[in-house]
Amino acid sequence: MNKVHVIVNPFSARGRTGKSWETIKEAIRPHFREFKYVFTEKPFQATEIARELLCDGFDLLIGVGGDGTLNEISSGFFNAQSGQAINQDAAVGIIPSGTGSDFIRFMKVPRDFEKSAAHIKNSAIKRIDIGKITYDGTARKKKSQYFVNVADFGLGAEVIRSVSRVDASHRGAFTYYRGLLSTMMKFSSKSVRLTLDGKRQMQGDYLIGAVANGRIFGGGMIIAPQAEPDDGYFDLVLIEGMGKLEILANTPLLYSGGIARNPKVHILRARHIRVESRDEVHIEYDGEIGDSLPAEFTVVEKALNLRI
Repeated sequence: MNKVHVIVNPFSARGRTGKSWETIKEAIRPHFREFKYVFTEKPFQATEIARELLCDGFDLLIGVGGDGTLNEISSGFFNAQSGQAINQDAAVGIIPSGTGSDFIRFMKVPRDFEKSAAHIKNSAIKRIDIGKITYDGTARKKKSQYFVNVADFGLGAEVIRSVSRVDASHRGAFTYYRGLLSTMMKFSSKSVRLTLDGKRQMQGDYLIGAVANGRIFGGGMIIAPQAEPDDGYFDLVLIEGMGKLEILANTPLLYSGGIARNPKVHILRARHIRVESRDEVHIEYDGEIGDSLPAEFTVVEKALNLRI
């Protein structure tokens, strides 16, 4: 019998999650008759809540929200100092209620509250990899962040920075696409140097560099059509520079999963990726704003128990 705690992001889905909580709670109750719950009050609070709950003996944490909520809770499964798992047997589940749910969609979690609760109750545990970003500590305190789905540098990160300026209550399904259109008007490819698994070195000018554990990002764009979150590897997607009209012409391929057909798109596999640049190049992870290059991306293999 699991000791269950629900972590609710009431601000997800443009605030609808908080308003729908009584409905969501009644959808959970037939499947988990005994559970406690807590609302987050600010960004990234779910990570600290998750750590405290795991230390208190809860072994099934259920998030209510989108990919950002799943990211925060999953990050809390690891000790902030040592990076070690707090409880290797504990698991996380998600009840979708958010505008950004690309990884949730990829993992085929039902959108219906009752069906997703039943999904968590009845499914076996799937042990998945997660990604860890470590920023260089030369000019600042060294720090790390985890991601479940996709981290990227370049255009995608600039889009997230642009979207973050839009009030959360006004973000919808097409917010990312509108942000892409406006950002690409002033964005140019960045020169980066990559080292894959400590051996292969590459250098070039790229519009996007996506380090993918999952397949979908940016509100439905299939950036890494063959990525699997439990194979011990990232799919590294590098997109060479394109003109504005060329970007627009190729956008449908992102949504259809055919982007790999473009000769300017390169997909490689690696477990550890170091990326450096003389330019200022920002990073985003699971739809959140990260720091900037240089940084290292590392697969943490079979690190998270997902009830899916």
